[in-house]
Amino acid sequence: MLKIVIIGEKNDILPYQSIGVEIEPVKTTADTVSALRKITQDPQVAMILITENMAEQCLDTITELRNKTSIPITIIPTEQGSRNTSMIELNKEISRAVGMDTLTKTG
Repeated sequence: MLKIVIIGEKNDILPYQSIGVEIEPVKTTADTVSALRKITQDPQVAMILITENMAEQCLDTITELRNKTSIPITIIPTEQGSRNTSMIELNKEISRAVGMDTLTKTG
């Protein structure tokens, strides 16, 4: 059975466990990078969610892994609210997929 995994600080991701998402609590950038690398190697993983605050610390690794794997890595805001990192990264991924910027409003 395929699974969804969420990476982030425990308090931010614990509620997702109640809906069947596997949680991967991390505290540091090194923990986050290690978890991302390990999870992308698991053939049972269908999607990776990562909290915005942890993703901001390792955007280069996320970009690298997005280019190496077909597993979607999606950045999500925490209860503190969005800092727009998730929207910026989503726009990059959509732009890469369709070849043009579809989300940014222009004059």
